[in-house]
Amino acid sequence: MRAGGLYKNRKLPQYLLAVGIGSLLILAAVSLSLGSGSVGFEQLVDYIFLRPLSPTEILIIEQLRFPRVIMGILAGASLALAGAGMQSLFRNPLADPSITGVSAGSALGAVLAISIFPLSAACLKAGAIVCGLAASAAVCMLGRSNGRMSALSTLLAGIAINAFCGAIVGYCMYSVRDAGLKGFVFWTLGSLDRCDWSDVISTAALCIPSWIALFACAGALNVMLLGREQAYHTGINTTWIWIATTTASSVATAACVAVCGTIGFVGLVVPHIIRMVSTPDNRVLLPLSAVGGAALMTLSDIITRIVSPEDPIPIGVVTALIGAPVFIALLKGNKGSPND
Repeated sequence: MRAGGLYKNRKLPQYLLAVGIGSLLILAAVSLSLGSGSVGFEQLVDYIFLRPLSPTEILIIEQLRFPRVIMGILAGASLALAGAGMQSLFRNPLADPSITGVSAGSALGAVLAISIFPLSAACLKAGAIVCGLAASAAVCMLGRSNGRMSALSTLLAGIAINAFCGAIVGYCMYSVRDAGLKGFVFWTLGSLDRCDWSDVISTAALCIPSWIALFACAGALNVMLLGREQAYHTGINTTWIWIATTTASSVATAACVAVCGTIGFVGLVVPHIIRMVSTPDNRVLLPLSAVGGAALMTLSDIITRIVSPEDPIPIGVVTALIGAPVFIALLKGNKGSPND
């Protein structure tokens, strides 16, 4: 059914959630079985059932494979949730987390940190988070019109901030020596290669509260779909919903970009697909988007390692190659819809 209509099968969201979680578990198992070393699916099964493994095999599974998979799930779920929240807030299925400038700001912070402190991973992550949130705050401030947030003004401000940050990132990449250029390019296209448990813990500490905030706003975001004036007259504090949604989306996105780099299309495509096959009700859309985003990220990471086992390609390349054609197909298929 179309996204704007009521779905006849009331259990459809439950079926979709079960299928999504099942698919995610299968993809996670496949991902845990891939990689360099002698650890494959057989060793993974032995690990799950507590059968004897060598110390090296246990180290590979616990310290290399698990953090990578969990980080991918965290990042995919966070980006998809942020995208769903921004699309509902702006009443525009083409919105995504980058609309507030957080992705471009995080990229700028990371590139500056790499240039100034090339050997400090902590500075890179801190710079990405600080600059990402600063860019988002600047967009929100510039997007205020007549004392309140304006969707159009915020969109235009986001375009300007994204262009500004992108120009500085481009200049840094142009100026850097060849030895550091690959690191810049690889980071701006996203990767899960360097994730460890400290990254997982720090990212989860920022993302999970953001998820809770977005889930708490689900009912209000449904009312916001009617328009800001109508939502205001129903008694909803539209200003606080706007602040809570943009803040939660920005924090979750900045936390993921700081560790994984810039990864596109997850926050744009996944909520759009879920909305079309299920319902625009955010109480359903948000959890389904989280599972779908996690599955897409895990699938993309699997593809990067299958295509190039020794030197995995950036995961952002795969998400773009998957997301762009799918999104174009969805747009073509939705042309002429009465809900457009």
